[in-house]
Amino acid sequence: MTQQENLWILGCGDLGARLALSIDRDKYTVYGMRRNPLVALASKRRADVVNWRRGDATKARDIERLLAAGADIVLATFSPDEHTPGGYQRAYVETASALGEVIPLLPKPPRLVLWVSSTRVYGQSEEELIDELTPPVPGSFQGEALLKAEEIIRAAVPAACIVRFAGIYGPGRDRLLSQVRAGRCAPPQPPQYSNRIHVDDCIGFLLHLIERHKRGWTPEPLYIVADSKPVPMYELQQWLVKAMGYTSAHLREIVQTSERRSKRLGNQRMLASGYVLKYPDYKAGYGALLEAEG
Repeated sequence: MTQQENLWILGCGDLGARLALSIDRDKYTVYGMRRNPLVALASKRRADVVNWRRGDATKARDIERLLAAGADIVLATFSPDEHTPGGYQRAYVETASALGEVIPLLPKPPRLVLWVSSTRVYGQSEEELIDELTPPVPGSFQGEALLKAEEIIRAAVPAACIVRFAGIYGPGRDRLLSQVRAGRCAPPQPPQYSNRIHVDDCIGFLLHLIERHKRGWTPEPLYIVADSKPVPMYELQQWLVKAMGYTSAHLREIVQTSERRSKRLGNQRMLASGYVLKYPDYKAGYGALLEAEG
């Protein structure tokens, strides 16, 4: 019988809990680290799949105390407690510094370290096609903090795999649907490209990396995780209006953004890894979401 591996999820929130629900628990024991595990334990669906441990991921001593007993895979997936420069500094830069301090000193280093980041590191806005070879040019404090954290992890753990997710949607992540229901939309011109990924594909790709690595495959150091069809936001909203049973006139409020963010993300490296998207474009993903809502 194959010995179980220990998977540690640091900052275990929504993505971590979803992954814990999806992973083969005959092969993996899942541990989740949070400052307040009671918040997670209040949700029954999380309580029975994650072994919760209290710890502050901005403190190296807390990470070392927990991981010293053995960690085969470390998945770091953090989110800010507030959307301010200080919140992003704590959530990403300080946690990366603490993790980067601990990992190289562990008696038995993890076989795989996965650091979840965001395509927000790309502040480009000229509709250019971006892939992993495109230098990131952050256009906000959020992007700057995310990129700084990546650099810290890369320097401390060169073999770490950084995963940059595009805009995540799916059950429980339906902000765009709420906007469309309220009749709000992006301006038709100039086009503002949207890059999205269904939450099931976020989890699917992380599991794909874990399983392939276990069989001896070495992942690339960086992946952009997005679906295969960047689309202008206005076009996406027009499609949603019809799919939701409204007329085009329902979109009556044009929402102007303070800055124009429009880029197209390429996912060829992700596809070349052998991963097959469950929802390759917005029609498949949002169609399934609307069908599930009834």
